[in-house]
Amino acid sequence: MITYEQFLKEGVYDPNIFKAVFLAGGPGSGKSWVAGKTMGGLGLKVINSDDPFEKYLKKEGLSLKMPDSETAERDVVRAKAKRVTAKKKTHAVEGRLGLIIDGTGHKYDKVATRASSLRQIGYEVSMVFVNTSLEVALARNEKRARSVK
Repeated sequence: MITYEQFLKEGVYDPNIFKAVFLAGGPGSGKSWVAGKTMGGLGLKVINSDDPFEKYLKKEGLSLKMPDSETAERDVVRAKAKRVTAKKKTHAVEGRLGLIIDGTGHKYDKVATRASSLRQIGYEVSMVFVNTSLEVALARNEKRARSVK
């Protein structure tokens, strides 16, 4: 049986808890690929609203090619995906799990605020910026199931 003091200190030395890695880069830059190749298998929880967004688009029978004719329906689906992703992140942070926060990073203030909040509760925060040429990003976007506009 461990003492209360040992119990309190136990998690501090677990690898990859209290770690948060923000991914930034344009659509089609390869953020998810880089994360999988460099951080896969480390037990970090991936926070990415694209995953539920694509799932809900399919469930609602909406096109992954994002036609203008489906904007209103798609906005409802996007809002739901963002709520689900926020809840997933909240649960992961409450559990002090390591995080990979996959996004474009285009809203600096939002990323800075999230990073500051995580630091305040003891997270070590870093960022990986994935850069690629416009031509490569456009070519990758064409090959994706879901087009990004």
